[in-house]
Amino acid sequence: MSQKGLGELLAKWRDNWKAWRIIFFVTLAVLVLLNVPFVTHHPHFGLDKYPGFFAGFGLIVGLAMVIIMKKVIQPFIARKEDYYGD
Repeated sequence: MSQKGLGELLAKWRDNWKAWRIIFFVTLAVLVLLNVPFVTHHPHFGLDKYPGFFAGFGLIVGLAMVIIMKKVIQPFIARKEDYYGD
């Protein structure tokens, strides 16, 4: 694939970000549902005896980490556009 073709493809994907977000969330939901039949035989904690707990826990913690990084941490580490000079 040429450089121009790849750029056009990425621009097209960027313009359809809402569709990609829906696709990713549907994929995550399907993966959580696929985890439901797998039951741990010897749960170590109270909540891990429920089917799909680890998939849901991973989804929630992953989304929480992204939100925390974007809203809380990024303002502390962000620099102005011309921070390193011209």
